[in-house]
Amino acid sequence: YSNKISSSIPTQLGQMSAMTSKFLLQDNSITSSLPTQLGQMSAVTSKFYVHINKISSSIPTQLGQMVKMTESFSPVSNSISSSIPTQLGQMSEMITYFHLNSNSISSSLPTQLGQMSAMTSKFLLQDNSITSSLPTQL
Repeated sequence: YSNKISSSIPTQLGQMSAMTSKFLLQDNSITSSLPTQLGQMSAVTSKFYVHINKISSSIPTQLGQMVKMTESFSPVSNSISSSIPTQLGQMSEMITYFHLNSNSISSSLPTQLGQMSAMTSKFLLQDNSITSSLPTQL
């Protein structure tokens, strides 16, 4: 991390399906969207860091396949502007550090995020443009 990578994230990185932790691409200048193929990294349990980049577009629904994730899902400080995929609620083992703050998310929060019943701390959504009320499921 903390390089000057400015290209897109190669889709082939999704083939690292046995990776269990520390996918670290934070603090670069990546400008593309997140490849849907990253969802194939379903063994990842912690530290999916793509924060402090210039990632635009949306969070792929396929990232919801990271169902073993327990901590540190962090696409913070990018330019993500669409809705939060309902499929992220499938990360039901998430305990701490679910960070979507400092983006441009403006849609309502999906009720499916309430399936993250193991969450104990650091569920962060601040510095977005969310205007809806919080779902009771959260």
